[in-house]
Amino acid sequence: MRLIGHLTEVVSVANTKEIDYEKLYDLAKIGLSEEQIAVSLGISPSTITRRKRDDDQFDRTLKAGKQAGVSAVTNALFEGATGDKPNTSAQIFFLKNRGGWRDKQEIDANLSGLMIIDHDIDAALQALKDAGVDPASL
Repeated sequence: MRLIGHLTEVVSVANTKEIDYEKLYDLAKIGLSEEQIAVSLGISPSTITRRKRDDDQFDRTLKAGKQAGVSAVTNALFEGATGDKPNTSAQIFFLKNRGGWRDKQEIDANLSGLMIIDHDIDAALQALKDAGVDPASL
């Protein structure tokens, strides 16, 4: 079902390039970025920004196209996760993004290896005595 079936006409705003709203909807639906949509329509990204602000029909059509694309992918993902032959990757992806699942991260805090501590205890004791500190008081 097309949400904008009645928007097949080409609409022109004063002193601006004509925009085919059906093409706008289709480009947004397939997931193109606004910059890619601008290139495809032969307009600048700033025109996209201005039209979203100044032209309610343009803004609604762009949003509807984006939402239709997200809905289609969401439905396909859900079908892949729950269908007759469930896809484990789709299930995991769905649960991580919608079910609050998180990857378990384990951190190994155990250190291994040889540690060599090379201190001259006698020299340290003598340095304390030379500084006027009685090592026995420590």
